[in-house]
Amino acid sequence: MASTSITCIPSILDDLQALENDCPKSPKWPQNHLRRKLRHLRTFLLCARKYSNDDVQLPFDNKKNQADNHHASLEALAVRIGEAIPKWAKEIQSSYQPWKAVRHLDKDMESFEQEICEWYVVFLGSSSRQSSNSLVRKDDLMEFMDPLLENLVNYWSWRRPAHEVGLIKALEEKLAFMKNFIRFVTLHGAENTELGPLLAHIEAVAINAARLSYKCQFKKGLPEDVVESISELPQKIIPVEPQVLETCIRALIASKLSGQSYGETDERILRDFYHSLLCNLWEKLKHGTCPVILCQLQMFYEGLDSLRTILKEKPKEFDEKVRDPTRVVKCDGGDFISPLSLNAIKDAIQAKDMDIVCSELLEIIKLIDAVITEKCPESSSFNFPKTNGLGFVDSLLEKMMDVKSPEAGSIALIDHPSQNVQEELVCLRSLLRKIVELRNEDEEVQAISNRIVGVAYRIEFLIDSLITGNIIDSSSMSIHSILEEMNIIKAAALKICDSERLGGKVKEVTKRFNHMPQEGSKPIVNDVVVGFEDETASIINGLITGSRQVKIVSIVGMPGQGKTTLARKVYNSSSVTSYFHKQAWCTVSQVYHKRNLLLQILTCIESNLPDNVFEMVEEKLALQVRQCLLKNRYLIVLDDVWDIDAWNGLEASFPDDGNGSRVILTSRLRGVAQQDKLDHETHSLRQLTPNESWDLLKGKLYPGQDLAPPELCEIQQQVVEMCQGLPLTVVILAGILSRMDRYGWKEAVEGLSSRNLSSTEQCTATLELSYKHLPDTLKACFLYFAAFPEDHEHNTKRLISLWVAEGYVQKTHPKRSEDVANDYLMELIGRSLVTVSKPRSIDGVKACRIHDLLYEFCVTKAKEEKLLQRVRRYDDLSAFTVPCYLRRLCIIDSKLEHFDNLRLFSPAIRSLLLFSHDEDSISFDLRFIFHIIKLVRVLDLSQIGLDPFPREVELLVHLRYLAILGRGKISLPSSVCNLPNLETLIWQNSSTHRSVSLPDTIWNLKKLRHLQLIDEVDKHYCFFFPRDNLDNSSQLLDLDFLSCLSLDPEENISKLLRQFPNIRKLRCSVNLKPGVQYHVAMNCLSQLESLSLGCVIYAGDRYQLDFQFPLTIKKLTLSYFRLPWSKMAAIGNLPNLEVLKLLKEAFEGEIWEMEAGKFPKVRFLKLSSLNIVEWTASSEYEYEEQDYFPRLEKLVLDRCGALQEIPSCLGNSSTLEIIEVSKCPNCTSSLEQIQEELSDLKILIS
Repeated sequence: MASTSITCIPSILDDLQALENDCPKSPKWPQNHLRRKLRHLRTFLLCARKYSNDDVQLPFDNKKNQADNHHASLEALAVRIGEAIPKWAKEIQSSYQPWKAVRHLDKDMESFEQEICEWYVVFLGSSSRQSSNSLVRKDDLMEFMDPLLENLVNYWSWRRPAHEVGLIKALEEKLAFMKNFIRFVTLHGAENTELGPLLAHIEAVAINAARLSYKCQFKKGLPEDVVESISELPQKIIPVEPQVLETCIRALIASKLSGQSYGETDERILRDFYHSLLCNLWEKLKHGTCPVILCQLQMFYEGLDSLRTILKEKPKEFDEKVRDPTRVVKCDGGDFISPLSLNAIKDAIQAKDMDIVCSELLEIIKLIDAVITEKCPESSSFNFPKTNGLGFVDSLLEKMMDVKSPEAGSIALIDHPSQNVQEELVCLRSLLRKIVELRNEDEEVQAISNRIVGVAYRIEFLIDSLITGNIIDSSSMSIHSILEEMNIIKAAALKICDSERLGGKVKEVTKRFNHMPQEGSKPIVNDVVVGFEDETASIINGLITGSRQVKIVSIVGMPGQGKTTLARKVYNSSSVTSYFHKQAWCTVSQVYHKRNLLLQILTCIESNLPDNVFEMVEEKLALQVRQCLLKNRYLIVLDDVWDIDAWNGLEASFPDDGNGSRVILTSRLRGVAQQDKLDHETHSLRQLTPNESWDLLKGKLYPGQDLAPPELCEIQQQVVEMCQGLPLTVVILAGILSRMDRYGWKEAVEGLSSRNLSSTEQCTATLELSYKHLPDTLKACFLYFAAFPEDHEHNTKRLISLWVAEGYVQKTHPKRSEDVANDYLMELIGRSLVTVSKPRSIDGVKACRIHDLLYEFCVTKAKEEKLLQRVRRYDDLSAFTVPCYLRRLCIIDSKLEHFDNLRLFSPAIRSLLLFSHDEDSISFDLRFIFHIIKLVRVLDLSQIGLDPFPREVELLVHLRYLAILGRGKISLPSSVCNLPNLETLIWQNSSTHRSVSLPDTIWNLKKLRHLQLIDEVDKHYCFFFPRDNLDNSSQLLDLDFLSCLSLDPEENISKLLRQFPNIRKLRCSVNLKPGVQYHVAMNCLSQLESLSLGCVIYAGDRYQLDFQFPLTIKKLTLSYFRLPWSKMAAIGNLPNLEVLKLLKEAFEGEIWEMEAGKFPKVRFLKLSSLNIVEWTASSEYEYEEQDYFPRLEKLVLDRCGALQEIPSCLGNSSTLEIIEVSKCPNCTSSLEQIQEELSDLKILIS
């Protein structure tokens, strides 16, 4: 070995660290990629630094010349790395294209790869030779392991296969445990010399891990030999050699005897070890097989997790009182868990000893919990939501009444003292209502209110835990402590009620608000658009004129300035829709996946999607989009684009046929479409002028009226100045004023305009005021939008079902919960907090969205109000520690394999929503989690593959809402009957099988209200209900919505339908055979309002079919039946029918001759994909022309290419407002004739 060490390494390490620190801090992953690469080099150099010292022998059998040559080779490699650093620094700091620096750095590092990996092998050999010596210094090893562990953690954020991520995760956790173990025992007095064998053992494993980690960074897919090596390493980390294992045990004994006090650094070491204990305990829980200790392990994990939550932000004044017992838990916890992690449990006797230790530790944890709860109840670990406390108390009281009923079957609550709290809660509820009604803002009054709601949440937790059989091991959750606290709260509340404080601090302006949702309000679909006439004309002109090559038109502006509104106005203009052959609207957002963007586009441009479109890989989807656009002049809108990578990923799917195709991009960021190779133009939006702001406000408050009341005119100047030309601020302000008495307008506007804020800040302040004055029943509904991904389009049926399941909807007899929730949604729309993205045919909302700024507000406020915890993407997920008493968790946009890394130990959790946009349909095993989250009520797994369906779901007896992704030929297990509270079951179909079989026990779900099979490609996939023994089966009396039911006319259809006597919305798929006469009687459904019927099996022959519909039907959709037009007479006699849709060969024949006097209430008529040629009015008798569809408001014709004309009698309709025509080229002249007769009629042709 050379006589001197390689002295350049320390300075190179300093330069490398400085370069990493100077690397631009950017969310863009090129910069993160650079930092990862630099850390790999630092890991190697830290290892090389040790083996360049004089006292370390490399494995060359003491041949000095060979050692000197290797020493020179190592020095030369270090020098080359050091010489490259200035070049990298220059590129990183000066490059406007960070990927250029990345490519150069990658190239240089690949040139080092072979040498570095060879040196790691050399270092590994040296470490093995010296394993019997105490040459490994703890501090050097720790410094080396820190960047190594960081490299392993960063590996997860790459898009790697699930099995690779799992292997790296296991390796990282085992190494982290050993690192924290060494620091823990060193803190308690273990010397470097005592730990020699253990340090040498860990060093050897760490060097091998560093070698494999370095190789992994250059491989898109790991070779089998590397995978095998990585999979073996975690087991090698666990010491099995007697000498090493003895070292571990001695160190643990020494730590237990130590009684030293801790400094801040020591506390951090303890926390790290504490975290490792929990990680290892979780793995033992998940994969353990020893029945003697598994039960205690779960209780101990819950105790540790609860303690961590209690002490996370513990009051300083309690430090001394809880410090000693906390130290005991941490130290003895190490004694308890470490032997498990070191495979040191040998027999049942040792397991029994550990059982005793666990019990003792749980008692100490309970003592700490009691101290915190007694001295500072508001700092309790039970953090409850702050919204709609009164509504929660009401629902809890109703639940407490329900569990007393014989039907509830809650044996655990019979004669249980929990029933004693109900009377006290009724008293507290009356006090809470008084506080809520007065909207008192006094701090002491609000503290009382919070304590009432808090104790209600603890009562609910207690009752639900008893029902599920959970063991409650917390002093704050005992009946005695709850009753005691309720008495204290009642005394304090009564004292305040007797004083003048309760009626004191009530802001006058709040009294002028209407706090109750308005029933039956019609959604605002056609938003008022003011201004931008010049921009609109300019953009449209640029779209339909100019270059024949593909051109990008970008609309740039600040949040809330109207980019999307302007783009939508252009997109829907008649001149644009008639010019382009294909149009697609695609919402991109900050977080996007190319596959989802392609699906958005494809569903817009292609009506007949292949069955397997949602199973296609990304490459096939891109090709499918391109083929659909070829030879067509197209317009694609990419809304809310944050970087050009979105365009780069889609560009290949947009052919340039030289026919004038266009792409519109909207973005907050300038230059997002600045691509030299493309023709482009940018439109930067201006602010609204004062007059435009005023016109927008008037249009929102008084649509269709030119004059405004004096109270509004009085505040005109303040309004236009306050809104600063930002349309969103004007819209939100209009929502506030619309729900106020007009005499309070001036005070509200003055309060908002008194501060000097930027336009975005002013918008947020206006939004804050709007939220503040929402009725409590609406606050939670509004903030619930934070539970979903950004720019998510919400299906209103599903959203309403979630609100109902969450308990946000107050029961208002005789209205159904769904109708009350719909009123809530209409109120949020009326307040301009929610926008309609897809209206229903008449008077309704099919889908809705919220603006980006409102979404950001909801995310912030939902966390502040403790309504839900939201984790977005893997970077947040990996660092997220689940609070023990977390109530709702939403994991957004994470890869499926990463869900397994989340230690979801939160027994109190009530809602779990998982959103993944992973391209791979990966099954995920949640069975272990179900044993923990037994109190969950809302479980959305519609993007997580389940195959087979986990039977452990039967443990979730409180479940109200279940959404799942069905894969393969699977069916619901019969154990579904063990979910007595299930109200909503949604099955997201990703299978080629057309039916999902339901078990006989489905009839036992007496509370079921919403049963839906989501069929993405509209192929009438359906549920198959059991038909046997219907006479002795219970009816589903609460079922309100069912989609899709399989019907076989050869069976007794009425007998099956009578099982759903109160259903209002039904979608059915009828199995028919050509040449057979069928009669489908559905008139037994006396509550049915909406019916959609389709045919599963269809051939070239017509079906001989008669329907008997209930007279209550308001909406009817038919498809695929190929009925003769003569069958329309029976449909025309339905007295309450308002919406009629005839789709996809529902009727067959060239002539439809309408009969007068039919369809008396139809307001919406749609004909799509029919072979009709002549559509005429009956001439047999003399009828007034208005007798044909006398109340028709909207007519839609789509893909009826053979249709020659529209009946002229429709031109005399006084109610007709709009006609939409698509791909019906022969109807132009008849449309012109109707337009002459009805000058106010709106006609859209595309």
